[in-house]
Amino acid sequence: MKNQRLFSSARPNAIPLVEPYDSIQRLLLLWTASVLAMGLQLSSVAADAESARSADAFVDFVGVNTHVGYSDTTYGDYDGILKPRLLELGVRHIRDGTFNNDVLRKYLDLGNHGIRLLLITDSKRAVDKARSLGSMLFAIEGVNEPDARKGDWILRTQEEQRRLYATLKGDASTKDLPVVVSSLANLRDSPGKLGDLSPYLDFGNMHPYAASQPASRHWGWGLSMERAIAEARKVSGDKPILATECGYHNQVDHQGHPGVTEAAEARYLPRLLFVYFNRGMVKAYKYELLDLKPDPGFTDMERHFGLVRTNGTPKPSFYALKNLLHLLSDPGPAVQTGSLAFQLTGPATNLQHALLQKRDGTFWLALFQEAVSYDSKAHRDLEVPPQPVTLKLPWRAPEVRLYRPNSSIKPTEKREEVDEVKLEVPDEVLLVEIKRPNDPLP
Repeated sequence: MKNQRLFSSARPNAIPLVEPYDSIQRLLLLWTASVLAMGLQLSSVAADAESARSADAFVDFVGVNTHVGYSDTTYGDYDGILKPRLLELGVRHIRDGTFNNDVLRKYLDLGNHGIRLLLITDSKRAVDKARSLGSMLFAIEGVNEPDARKGDWILRTQEEQRRLYATLKGDASTKDLPVVVSSLANLRDSPGKLGDLSPYLDFGNMHPYAASQPASRHWGWGLSMERAIAEARKVSGDKPILATECGYHNQVDHQGHPGVTEAAEARYLPRLLFVYFNRGMVKAYKYELLDLKPDPGFTDMERHFGLVRTNGTPKPSFYALKNLLHLLSDPGPAVQTGSLAFQLTGPATNLQHALLQKRDGTFWLALFQEAVSYDSKAHRDLEVPPQPVTLKLPWRAPEVRLYRPNSSIKPTEKREEVDEVKLEVPDEVLLVEIKRPNDPLP
C-alpha cells in the first residue's frame, strides 16, 4: 500500500482457521530447504546432483498487491476487471489493507476461488477481521511503511508490533495465524533504527524494489542483495522473510525511482521472482495488479505499477507471468522431490537457473541471463544476444521441450532421446521440460 515512497536516484493483514499451525510449519520447512538447496547463480558447470524444488512451490511463492477497496480507481470494477484478471493471472496470494463490508464480501468471493490474503491492519481490529475472513486469510501484517510517516515512527512501530503479536497470539481463534512485521520504506537506514522485533513476528518483511535494474543487482536504496537482507535481519533476526512489495513501474523518466518500459518489465519480472525464490524469500508480492487511474502523460509513477492497464488490457508482463505460472502449476499434496546431476557449459557469465520438479517426476529447469535489458538513461530497451549453453543430462531423456513463457505456453522446440541439448539462453526466462526415462541411471 503506497501512500508515500522514499527513493533517490541511487536507491531507488470466532471462525476457525484451517490448519494454521501446519501451514506455518510447511512454510518454514520450505524456506529452510530453499536456503540449504540454493543452486543459484551458475558459472559454467553444475557438477554434482542438484536437489530440485517443487514446481508448484514456485507458483505458490508468487503474490500480487491489490487495493480492492479503492472504489474510485480501476479496482472499482470488480466483476469486469479485478476478479477476472486476477483469476486469469493464476496467482494464489494477494496483499491488501483495505477493509469494509463490501471489500470483505469480495475477499470471501476470491477465497472461494483459492485466493489467500495477506492483510495489513492494526492491533485494534486484527482479531475481528481475521475471524470474518476465516480460512482465506494467510497472515496479518503490521502497518505499511511507518517510517514514511511523520512523528516518532520508531517507538510507535515497536509498540504496535508488540501489541499486534500479543493480541493475535492471545486469542484462541487467531493464535496460530502468522504475524508479519511492518515493512519499511527505507531499506538502508530504517531497519537499524527500528531494531530487533524478532520475538514479536513470524515473518520478516522487506520491499526490495529493483527500480530500473535487474533484481540481482539492485534491492533498493543502492543496496546489494546481501546488504539489503542483512539490514532486514536487524528487525527479523533469523525468521524467514516475505518480500511484500517488489517489481517495476512504467514511468520511465521518474528521477527518484526510475521505471522501465512495458517490454523491459516483461523480461525483468519473471527473472526477479526467480532471484527472490532462489534467495530464500518465503513469498514475493508484485506491486501491483492494476494501474490505478488513467495518466496518459506518465506524470505519476503510482499510477503505472500495474500488470493491467486502466482499460483492463494486460501488459506484456501480465502474460509473461500468467504463462509461467500456468506451465509450472502442479497443485496437490506435497511430495518429495528428487535431484538431477546435470551440467551447463558455455561462455555465459551471468547465467542463473532454478531446478524444479513436478509430481510426475518431470524436471523443469528455468534458465535466464541476468543481463541489463533496459537503458535507464536513454530510456530504451536493449537487444541482448542469446548465450549458447549446452545442457548435459546423466541419462537419455525420452523427451525435452523448450518454452518461452513471455510469448506462449506452447513449446518452441521438442527433442527426443537426448542426453545433451544445445540451448540459446535469452534475457528472459527459458523453461526446459525434461522427461525422465522409465529407469534412470543413478
